[in-house]
Amino acid sequence: MGAQPGSIYKVGGRRYVDSQAVYNLAGVHDVVPLADGWRVIVGEGRVRCAAVEPRAELPGQRGALYELVAEGDTNLKSQRAGWVARGLVKAGGTFDAWPGSASAGCGCTAKSCGCGPCRAKHGHPHDHEETP
Repeated sequence: MGAQPGSIYKVGGRRYVDSQAVYNLAGVHDVVPLADGWRVIVGEGRVRCAAVEPRAELPGQRGALYELVAEGDTNLKSQRAGWVARGLVKAGGTFDAWPGSASAGCGCTAKSCGCGPCRAKHGHPHDHEETP
């Protein structure tokens, strides 16, 4: 295959792909546009690629970022393995928290760090919290 592989990432247990990956998937699967991204038809199943709000770029990311969500009985793990084997995607990295976020040290996202349960769980303030 002549195209460059897109990147696939695992961040906090969720899987993401970049625009290059979606472009490559569209070359071998039927892809249906959605209001928030794309639906990739994989055999009898489907994988939704839901656009992610802008955040710090991941290493090697090309274009926008999409969260992968298996629909129906689709086995996302086997789909990912097949995409890697075909050179459509390559591993971009695995991260406990979003790289470059102020909360990367504790695994929280900026949206949750301001809440009381998060502060209690980690026992420390975060530098992105508002001060009184």
